[in-house]
Amino acid sequence: MSRLTLNYLEFYISHTCNFNCMGCNRFNNYLFTGHQRWADYQEIHEQWAEKLDLGSYTILGGEPLLNPDIIDWIYGLNKLWPDSRSQITTNASFRRRFDKELYRALVDTQTILQIGLHDIGRWDEVMETVYNFIDKPVNSKRIPEDITELPNFYENWSSSYNKIKAESWPVCNNLDDWESLPDYIKEECENVHQFSPHTIAEQRQGYSIKDSNGLKVVIELENYFHQGALIKQQEKNNFRLHNSDPIKAHDICHSKHCHHMMDGKLSKCGQSVLFQEFSKQFEIELSDQDQELMMSYQPLSINDSESYAKNFIDNIKNPIDQCKFCPENYIAKEINSSISKDKYGKRVSSGI
Repeated sequence: MSRLTLNYLEFYISHTCNFNCMGCNRFNNYLFTGHQRWADYQEIHEQWAEKLDLGSYTILGGEPLLNPDIIDWIYGLNKLWPDSRSQITTNASFRRRFDKELYRALVDTQTILQIGLHDIGRWDEVMETVYNFIDKPVNSKRIPEDITELPNFYENWSSSYNKIKAESWPVCNNLDDWESLPDYIKEECENVHQFSPHTIAEQRQGYSIKDSNGLKVVIELENYFHQGALIKQQEKNNFRLHNSDPIKAHDICHSKHCHHMMDGKLSKCGQSVLFQEFSKQFEIELSDQDQELMMSYQPLSINDSESYAKNFIDNIKNPIDQCKFCPENYIAKEINSSISKDKYGKRVSSGI
């Protein structure tokens, strides 16, 4: 049997998250609940490892550190794919889980700890957590090293400057313009408005830290989310989905290469199967046709034929009909993560 290959796969192990980040593409800002237990899927993953090669994989959720089997997941996946680059993505807020057991598991498996910072106000808290968790750091650097490589740097720079700009101030669209500004303007920008290359670097650049035992921690600011697939219907206290052009929605999709493993089955992306899972817990108002379309998506099973599996993997980067349920244009907004869960939406079951 010829082996299948994926450059990247996400093992989604928990619907549960302790944060409410509006626009979460896995819908974890709502009271979406349930964990994937390692023992329930260990045998299936062992079978997958016999036929699937992975360049890299990420363990995520929800908040994966809330999964009671997180240590089993880290060691278990590493045993099955020892040559793959491994990473776990967390919001680093569940501080009790940053213990010696987690540290040893990450070091033993050389799993990268990736921290997504969804609230700019948590920098100090997260940095304190990291430095209390790791051994002596031997290498630390800002990422990206050049602030102009930050996403939408010049657009955000111009917008921020123009909001605070007095009528008499010169135009300032880039760093060269900044250097040419009179000192009194630069001092007011920095001291009064907290706007300067230095403050942007402090607020927006992340860190890559490696400790003496080889543990790598990557901290990245992720405080801009765009609208997700779920649309609140305030008057009905339920949800609907988008009715997009599937091609356009796929073209802009940030998840189109984030292939997803859940319940021991492989899908194109998280949304394709999480629509079905979310509808088990919450009411999504759909036409009969769209309800059938939502439920018709079939992830790849370990028992599917070799020819079907090859065709599935060969086409996994292409649009699917269910792409219509996601937005075809994005409007990004700054978020501030909160532990106050969004209880919106009619529950249709007690959850998992």
